[in-house]
Amino acid sequence: MDSPHSNPQSPDPIHSPTPIPLDSPLRTHPKRNLPSNLSSTYPHGLISGHPRTPSQQASFDARKQEILNTMTAEQIEKSYLEVTEKVKGVLEEEERKGREVDEKIEALKMERDVERRVYERFKGKKVGG
Repeated sequence: MDSPHSNPQSPDPIHSPTPIPLDSPLRTHPKRNLPSNLSSTYPHGLISGHPRTPSQQASFDARKQEILNTMTAEQIEKSYLEVTEKVKGVLEEEERKGREVDEKIEALKMERDVERRVYERFKGKKVGG
């Protein structure tokens, strides 16, 4: 059986290495107060994946409508890709910092282990004996 990644006809949205384009057939769920040519991959139509309060939803809908009135689908897609690249850069930097911290922790553990072994050797010997 082929992997979903090897067959371009059946993309796997969960494990896809790239964002889902606005015109993807995977976007089958209509969004609230948006043109019918823009759909969501979430059944309830919320991009965040969870319901909003009525005031949050009203604010969100107003902002979406403002964006749709001032930007084309291509501009929205380009803006989305720019933001995701920035976020990926931040995440990669944080992962690098995390690896550096892990390396320092390992080095300190090894140092502590050596010190403990030296301490145990000296503890076994009597001073001035």
